[in-house]
Amino acid sequence: MKKNLLLLVFISFFALFSNADLLAQAPAPPSVTSPIYYCQGSTASPLTATADAGYTLVWYGTNATAGIPSTIAPTPSTTTVSSTSYYVSQTNGVSESARARIVVNVVADNGASILNFRCDPSQIAAADKYSSVFFDWSNNPTLIPDNLYSYTYTIDGGTPVSGTADNTTGSHVQIFGMSPGQSATMTISATLHPCAPSQTVTCTVPCNPSIPQPTPTFTQIPPICEGTSPPVLPSSSIEGIQGTWSPSVVDNTTTTTYTFTPNANECARPQTMTIEVNPDSPGFEDFSICSGTPAPTLDTTSPNGVTGSWDKAVNNMNTDTYTFTPDGGQCASPQTITITVLPSNTLVDFTWTVTEAFADNQKVTLSAETAGGDYLYRLDDGPFQSSPVFEYVAAGLHSATVMDQTGCSSPITKTGILVVNFPKYFTPNNDGYNDFWNISELSDQPYAYIRIFDRYGKFLKQISPNGGGWNGTYNGHYLPADDYWFVIHYIENDVVKEFKSHFSLKR
Repeated sequence: MKKNLLLLVFISFFALFSNADLLAQAPAPPSVTSPIYYCQGSTASPLTATADAGYTLVWYGTNATAGIPSTIAPTPSTTTVSSTSYYVSQTNGVSESARARIVVNVVADNGASILNFRCDPSQIAAADKYSSVFFDWSNNPTLIPDNLYSYTYTIDGGTPVSGTADNTTGSHVQIFGMSPGQSATMTISATLHPCAPSQTVTCTVPCNPSIPQPTPTFTQIPPICEGTSPPVLPSSSIEGIQGTWSPSVVDNTTTTTYTFTPNANECARPQTMTIEVNPDSPGFEDFSICSGTPAPTLDTTSPNGVTGSWDKAVNNMNTDTYTFTPDGGQCASPQTITITVLPSNTLVDFTWTVTEAFADNQKVTLSAETAGGDYLYRLDDGPFQSSPVFEYVAAGLHSATVMDQTGCSSPITKTGILVVNFPKYFTPNNDGYNDFWNISELSDQPYAYIRIFDRYGKFLKQISPNGGGWNGTYNGHYLPADDYWFVIHYIENDVVKEFKSHFSLKR
C-alpha cells in the first residue's frame, strides 16, 4: 500500500513537470500586418498571417479569448465605418501560441487623392543622374493630414520592394544603384486613407551620352522567294539587345528595309536590315508590233530582274507565243507571252461631212478610208478621241487629223473643213474689234448676197459675204442697239438656198 502511494506521487509530479515543459516550448504568435485600412464599401480580402515552419494558423474571428477555432481566414466587412480586431494563433498540433491581433479600420471616403505623382529628374544630383530615379508627389495636408504613404516598386520587373514615406522622409522616394536605361515602376497609396486611389508611375534612368551607345548586330536573313513563308525577325540582337522592328512582320511580296529600335533600357542605337524578296514571275507582258518592221530582240533580263533565255526569235509577220526560261537558282517559273503582229499601212485617206449651214448644232464627221484597224480623231489642236463625230463646232475653217491607234500607219492631217454660221452679235464702236457684221465663211461665193432689215421689215443694207460687211449705219446715221434681221442667198451642194435669221447690234 505504501509503495503504490509513492508511485502515484511520482507519476503526478512527472505529469506536472511535462506540462510545464510543453508550456515553456509554446511558439510565438504568427507574424501579422496591423493595422489594415479599407475604404467603406470596398471589396475586402481574407486576412493573412505568416505561420512558422511546421505550424498552421488558427483563426478565432473577433474573439481575443475562447471562441471557435477555424483554419479559414475571416474576410472583414466594409459596410460601415469601424475599427475591428481579429485574432489568430499558430499550432503544431501539440502546443498553440498566444493570439496575434489584427486591427481592421474601415474609413469613410473624404475625397482624398494623391496629387501630382510623377518622375522628377530635376531633383536628382548630377552625380546620381545616370544611376537613380526620383519619384515625387505633392502634399495633401487638408485631406491627408498625416502625410503617410505606402509604396511598392520593382526595377525592370524584379523583386518588389515596399516602404513608407511620411513627414520625416518627405513626399518623395529616390531609388539609387540603377543603371542607364533601367526602369523602376512604383505604386503609392495613402496609408491611412484607403479611399484615395493608388497611383502607378514608371521612371527610367536616362542613357549616358558620354558613354558610346552600341549598335546591335544581326545575322543577315538571306533572300526569300516571293509568296513563301516569311521568316521571323529576331527580338534581340547577337549581343542580347532587346527591341522592336518596324515593320514588325516580314513582307514576302517585295524587298523591304526593316528598322530595329532598341528598348529604352538598352541604351543602344537603331539598326536596319534589308530583306530581299526574289520574284516568282519574270514579269514580262504581252505586246504588239507592226508587220514588216524590224523584229525586236527579246530581253534576257526580265522587268523583275530575272535572267534567262527565250525559246525562239521573234517573227515580225505572224502573231505567235514565246517562252522565257529562267536561269537556275532563281525563284521565278517559266513564262509565256504573246506577241501580236498588227497590219501596217491600213490608213489610206479620210473624208469629212459638215452639217448644213446655219444648223443649231454644227457637226463635223470624219470617215477613214482604211483596210481595217482602230483610229483616233482630232479636230484642230484639240485632244484625240475615239469617236469620229465632233459637235457644236464653231464657224470657220478647221483642220482634222486621223491617227492609227496601233501606230502602224502614218497619221493624216487635212485642212479646209468649212463650217458656215453667222455671228450672233457685233459691236460697231470703232475700237477695231468686231466693228462689222458679215458671214465671211461664204466669201468664196461671188454671187451670194445678204439683205439686212430692222425689226419692222425696213430694208437697210445689202452686202456681199466677200465684202467688208455692215457697220451698223443707215444713210450715214448710226442705228440704235437692237435686233436686226437678214436674208442670205447662197449655194450649198449645187443647190440655191435661202436662210433667214436675226442678230444683235450692241453699243
